[in-house]
Amino acid sequence: MSFRWLDLLEKEFDKAYVDLDILIGELDSDEPEMVFAARQKMSTLSSCFAQLTHKAQTIFQNNAKVEVSRLD
Repeated sequence: MSFRWLDLLEKEFDKAYVDLDILIGELDSDEPEMVFAARQKMSTLSSCFAQLTHKAQTIFQNNAKVEVSRLD
């Protein structure tokens, strides 16, 4: 079973993360404390997203296995 949509979602997240990091980097010289705090929040968001997608993928894979076993 293909989870292509999950791969696409992860790619979109990664692109938005990099774009935001670049944007925050442009503020670097003015407010170093704010940039540091923003990057910490971005890291937390990234970690939460990774955990969520991993758990969702595990659930979807388990559901797919259950569906296949019902057909047998």
